[in-house]
Amino acid sequence: MRRAFTLIEVVLAMSVSAVVMFGCCALMFDMFSVAERLERGWSLKPHADGVERFLRSAAAESLLTHPSRVENALAAYPSKTLAISIPPESESSGEYCLTFGVEGAHPLFVSPTGFSPEKICWLVFDGDGLSLVWRHANAEFENSAAGVYKTVLSPFVKKIGYIYDSDSGWEEEDEIDETDSSKLPYFIRLYFERGGEKTERIVPLSGLLDPAFAQ
Repeated sequence: MRRAFTLIEVVLAMSVSAVVMFGCCALMFDMFSVAERLERGWSLKPHADGVERFLRSAAAESLLTHPSRVENALAAYPSKTLAISIPPESESSGEYCLTFGVEGAHPLFVSPTGFSPEKICWLVFDGDGLSLVWRHANAEFENSAAGVYKTVLSPFVKKIGYIYDSDSGWEEEDEIDETDSSKLPYFIRLYFERGGEKTERIVPLSGLLDPAFAQ
């Protein structure tokens, strides 16, 4: 014969369960409150600083060892370390982008075949924000084309401006001027926005035009 629970035991079990559930609810509420405070306290400025530092370094240290492998080029800067060209079709809207080279291992550039000594990168602004479309300078496998990859730099970039030097002073355009290959931006301006927070960063580009690059 099985022994049934008494009323006192049932009430006691329900009381203990209620205390445990109340404690769990309180803990979850505290965790959500902490997460909300961290979310609200997260500032956009350090993120923008990091993107700016990366792009400044990329522009200053860019190396296009094989500029002839940059297809659909409009022009390049004199040192041939920076260029204006159209990204590969698989990741391109057909618009000209700032193009630069990267050598050595970097955590942003990882493909299924691992790291590659030399990469060609395009700075792309699209629905994902600010991204890098990139590929290896040399194909990973024999008798095949180099793989094309995409790495998002910042989903919070809502606009990119290209700053040119003109007779009337500095002028900013929303897109790269494709009508004149002798006209290249001296700076790019990034407009960041997250919630109600906004900030801007300017990245300098070095050098002047080398029209021979496009010939």
